[in-house]
Amino acid sequence: MLRHPLTARQLLFVGLVSMLWAIGPLLPALWAGQIPGSAATDLYPSVWGLNWFIEHQPGFPTWCTEVAAPKGMPFYYSSPIHGWVGWPIAALAKAAGQNSAVWAYVGTLVLARAATVAVAWGALIALNADFWPAVGGALLYGASPYFHGYAVEGIIEGTDGWTLPLWVACVARERRAASAAALWLCILSSWYLGMVAVAGAAFWSVRSTTARYSLFGLVAAVPLLLAFGTMATGARPLDDAVRIAMGLQSWLQTPGWAQNNPFAITTWIGVTAPLIALFAARKNPYWVVGILMALLLSTGWGPWYSLPVLRSVRFPYRWHAGTLFLLAVLVARATSQGGGLSRFRWLALLPWLEGYLLSPIEPVLPGAAAKVSRIYEQVRGPLLLDLPGVVALPPGMVNPSRPRARYLMYAQLFHPADSPWVPDFNSVAKADRPAWLDSFAAWEPILDNEGAPLDIEGARRAGVTQILVHEKELRGEAPLLLAALQNEGCTIEDQRDSMVLLAMPAPAP
Repeated sequence: MLRHPLTARQLLFVGLVSMLWAIGPLLPALWAGQIPGSAATDLYPSVWGLNWFIEHQPGFPTWCTEVAAPKGMPFYYSSPIHGWVGWPIAALAKAAGQNSAVWAYVGTLVLARAATVAVAWGALIALNADFWPAVGGALLYGASPYFHGYAVEGIIEGTDGWTLPLWVACVARERRAASAAALWLCILSSWYLGMVAVAGAAFWSVRSTTARYSLFGLVAAVPLLLAFGTMATGARPLDDAVRIAMGLQSWLQTPGWAQNNPFAITTWIGVTAPLIALFAARKNPYWVVGILMALLLSTGWGPWYSLPVLRSVRFPYRWHAGTLFLLAVLVARATSQGGGLSRFRWLALLPWLEGYLLSPIEPVLPGAAAKVSRIYEQVRGPLLLDLPGVVALPPGMVNPSRPRARYLMYAQLFHPADSPWVPDFNSVAKADRPAWLDSFAAWEPILDNEGAPLDIEGARRAGVTQILVHEKELRGEAPLLLAALQNEGCTIEDQRDSMVLLAMPAPAP
């Protein structure tokens, strides 16, 4: 039973707060006609992947021919939940003549951000927090720099923070079947959030029979794991130094409002949340142990990272979701009735305010261009070869070719051609690159490659009909490459916006 019955006004207030958080930081980008998020990281692949999943509905597609064409490659879309929810949104946008992929992305992003705050509030209420402390705790978790950073980077699956508190609420209410379903949703929404939930279930099982029953959700998720396994054949365990670098981050960083930080990895906690939580620590030693365990795992350090499953963890900082939720529980309990700070319930709101103003994550989401050049109106297909193409670098290295996803993937939404390039999706996916493509990859300026003779005949046999040269990306090599292409018989069809579109030469008689 709830400690205090909830009123319609309280529910409406929580809904409004959740939507304000979901939409407010996105408004400048939306007003400018941009996609909310940074173009330098995962945003464009996320929009492309969402559109790919939607276009292959109904179902659960696992093979993609839009890249690595004409053969294609195995592909597991990172957020099936966004794909299914975005399907009707995209259909409505398309009927209205709008960019359906962008509308689906923004729509599901807003829903995920709002749900993460609202469901976290419901979970804290289920754990017997009072109304205002639960609001503060929900903002500490759901509107944290951690989840906000996912939106900055365009890591779409990371924004579904609502599945973890949904599982907590089901266990707290002793709903066995629902708790198993919620654990399955955690895994479906994000491998990392699923990892946190499974570890949480094992930890909570000591005190809760329902938590033990919820582990049936892991059994139900086996088909998902098998589907992902078909894509992740190229994945390798990280070096310890790289894993630790992807772990717990320093909290002494420049505030987000004073810098442009597209790589929004953060494990920000701040000062006020731990101080408030101390007033509930003595009565809740079990949850304090949980916080310390999550913090330790998030460092990426320890002999346990040589064990199966854990050795596959590439971003240990994502254990921080568990740290945040347990911290929210203690903050809510410290400021609820019977807590050490129950007379100062407004203090529960301070951790979120501190994080929003002082964490290294930008308070307002940047924007990325949603429109593409009109040169794509001249693209015919079946294959378009963009130059330069994909550059795969070892995990832990900053990849300056990542913004190319705008033309290698996102631009596909505006033309009918597939791409022969093989993306590596953060060194997880793997497909063999055809030999003929090596001659074009040899012109890559990032790797300081020297140009090589171009296998035009191999490209034509693969189905390439046009080549699009991106002059800015090629730096000083563009004139040499264009001359080499024309020497092979390619002819210029269009030239604008620092791009040159060439037609393949006719086959020899």
